[in-house]
Amino acid sequence: MAVTAHPASQRAIDPHDLPLSLRLMRGGFRSLRFVSRGLAARLVAHLFVKPRRHPVPERERAILARGVRSEVLYGDKRIAVWTFEPDAEAGTSRGAALLVHGWEGRGGQLGAWVEPLRAAGYSVVTFDHVGHGESDGQRCSLPTMRNTLRCVAKAVLPEGCDGPAALVAHSMGTFASSLLLADGWRKTRVVYLSPPDDLLVYFARYLELVTGSDELLPDLIRLMEERFGERADEFQFHKLVETLDQPLRILHSIDDLDVPIEGGRYVAAHWPGASLREVDGLGHRKILQDPGVVADGVAFLTQPAPGRPVERPHEGDS
Repeated sequence: MAVTAHPASQRAIDPHDLPLSLRLMRGGFRSLRFVSRGLAARLVAHLFVKPRRHPVPERERAILARGVRSEVLYGDKRIAVWTFEPDAEAGTSRGAALLVHGWEGRGGQLGAWVEPLRAAGYSVVTFDHVGHGESDGQRCSLPTMRNTLRCVAKAVLPEGCDGPAALVAHSMGTFASSLLLADGWRKTRVVYLSPPDDLLVYFARYLELVTGSDELLPDLIRLMEERFGERADEFQFHKLVETLDQPLRILHSIDDLDVPIEGGRYVAAHWPGASLREVDGLGHRKILQDPGVVADGVAFLTQPAPGRPVERPHEGDS
């Protein structure tokens, strides 16, 4: 069974059926913890902030080729950005819609949203976070994702604009987005795909996968705080979510093995006015391109409506 290096969850993996490489990694960490807990913690922290770059499918390349590619500087790193103007036949201009990918993702993964949003009158902007896709860097983190998103928004939005008109975010990208929504993007309409609900739980699941336990969680948190100069409790979503009231539609698949459906349910229950649609059979990544999901999200962004109750998946819903 394939195992991602940086999961939000691996509930489907039986600990007795782990790949050899992961069993060896766990054994190595157990030995290293016995010799030097500090060294083991530093090694796992090093792995935690190094996203892998995955091959880009031709369908994503084709979509991005239709946009205007540019680069935005984040410090000394170049961030790859693609901009798509509204469809000339849309008949209305709704402002900018930002697409925000998750950990080890890339802007092209949200390519299925580009044309529907353009047809609705949005200019669409997607980008690769630091250390992802075509952007510079080898390391990334939640603070880095937040700062990259802020940097891109500042570059592409009109001066004085208090945030994009619309935002579609996936997985860890929802965490980064929520930080900016709380920091001033109060008028943005939002669609979240597969949002996790707690950063520390995310850390603990990662440790459980690669080391066999979450014993090093306090060490990992301390090292991350020292490296990035920010306290982990500032990123606890259960504290943040109740301060947010932007219109939010959540779409989450109940068979998601990377970010459990409980994450989407928690966000929906605690974000005032949010609505949740649960689907099935789309996992953590197929949901990004599903036509029904895209249509639902675009309809929500273009037709303001009060929050609706949770919609359970119908049999065969995809």
